[in-house]
Amino acid sequence: MLTRDEMIREVQMRRGNWPGLLAVYAILVGTMAMTAMAIV
Repeated sequence: MLTRDEMIREVQMRRGNWPGLLAVYAILVGTMAMTAMAIV
């Protein structure tokens, strides 16, 4: 599981690489959705 700092570092490394960037955002959104479902 990536921490937020690691995720930000990944995004900075992949800047200009849209597929990588979209994958990171998809993982982030998916994680947030799963967390919200787990809380509810």
